[in-house]
Amino acid sequence: MEKPLAVLFVDIADSTQLYERIGNVRAAALAEATLLHLRRCIEQNAGWVVKMLGDGLLAAFPTADDACRAASTMMECQANFGLQLRIGINYGNVVQGTGDLYGDACNVAARVEALARPGEVLATEDFVQRLSADLRKRTKLLSNVAVKGKTAPVRIHEVRGHDVADDAIESTTIAFSLSDLKAQAAGTLTLHLTYQQRCITLNRHNPRLSVGRDEASGLRVLSRQCSRQHGLFDFSRESFIITDHSTNGTFVRPGESPPMVLRRDSAKLVGSGLIGFGAIPQDEAQDHVAAFRVELA
Repeated sequence: MEKPLAVLFVDIADSTQLYERIGNVRAAALAEATLLHLRRCIEQNAGWVVKMLGDGLLAAFPTADDACRAASTMMECQANFGLQLRIGINYGNVVQGTGDLYGDACNVAARVEALARPGEVLATEDFVQRLSADLRKRTKLLSNVAVKGKTAPVRIHEVRGHDVADDAIESTTIAFSLSDLKAQAAGTLTLHLTYQQRCITLNRHNPRLSVGRDEASGLRVLSRQCSRQHGLFDFSRESFIITDHSTNGTFVRPGESPPMVLRRDSAKLVGSGLIGFGAIPQDEAQDHVAAFRVELA
């Protein structure tokens, strides 16, 4: 039988590097102590641990407020262990099985956790709308992101600590500023993509493009570095968002800046530069590289 719950995934960020840095024995002991503390945070806020997931866990709560308070407590204590956490939360109907939860709400929560940066709590619109007014004030809308298996983009919010002022923080995941929105509202925003002499234009009337080696891709990239279904470009909330769904990652190099790597992650495209599908872009002639330019007309 289905039951509405707040579903929370939490993971120790960069745990592989942790084991390499301090050794297996020390890292395992630190991870165990951290997970034990996370369990206490969950149980003290009316939740329960559904199952352990390596260096993370899946938890459930009867209300969104309970999950939000637990997540905030977890983030406040992460520095005590010298590491960072990633948390993703959703609210929806789930089916409780033996030692597990099933349903779309769990799948979306797991995807949201994968999008979170180290030290970040991300939550869905469905979750945020069920928060009490005081806790909802601590959330900040980031943007819409494409989620595998969902036909429509999912609205993602950041859940911030109680001591963070509303205008003192910028998103590290999919940020946009008020000045960006005002400027873009004054004109038409267009994304120009160029790959192997082929040019594609995206705008509010042509808002989505799939990319990959698959023949059905809107932009077919004929490179072994590129996955068959590598990622998506979306026009969302007056911004162009690139989302990686690949094996090798997507490398975005704006201008002459160092490339930013996306691994099952999303980012806003600004200005112009190169995108490497599966490897770092060096120049536009490479078979895994496309050039991009965001233009306000």
